[in-house]
Amino acid sequence: VTLMGKSNNFSDVEAHLIDERSWVGSKDQARNITRDDLFQTTELMFLAHLCTIDDTDRQLKVNKLGRIHHRLLYIAVKKPGKTVGEVLSLLRVTNQNIHRPLGELVDLGYVEQKTSAKDRRKRELHATKLGEEVFEDLMKLQFGRYRKVYKEVGKDSIREFWRVLWHIMDEADRDWLLQDLKEL
Repeated sequence: VTLMGKSNNFSDVEAHLIDERSWVGSKDQARNITRDDLFQTTELMFLAHLCTIDDTDRQLKVNKLGRIHHRLLYIAVKKPGKTVGEVLSLLRVTNQNIHRPLGELVDLGYVEQKTSAKDRRKRELHATKLGEEVFEDLMKLQFGRYRKVYKEVGKDSIREFWRVLWHIMDEADRDWLLQDLKEL
């Protein structure tokens, strides 16, 4: 999806992600949400997340990798050039948390750490060709699940779900997601 503009405001971005005419909810309906509705949302998000990561966890185990490896690989593939500091901030972890897994990804030849051209004190993460292949194998499992969902509920429902996810994210995470678009 190509987004026009450089705004981090979802209202400006969503026109390109979500067809506004398909939105059937209203802010007034939020007043009628019960505690049970909120628990139901929590349970659905929790179990859906477990199912999605279970697919990937099985393949990670075969590769003798864990979720932190997957997260690091995701960033190296999808956001190449991000610094270790930026990764720590996004993942909300310390350097100690990623030191070993990042070293393992480097040793396996999946990720390279390059010195930043902007600031030689910083290290940027880049996936290697092999890292991209491993990442694609992991994503195929999740994409298979998502394709089934698309067929079941349709693209309009998926776009509404994207809207919900967007608003669940903190503003800093939205900014991180849109960072590359601002640089265009």
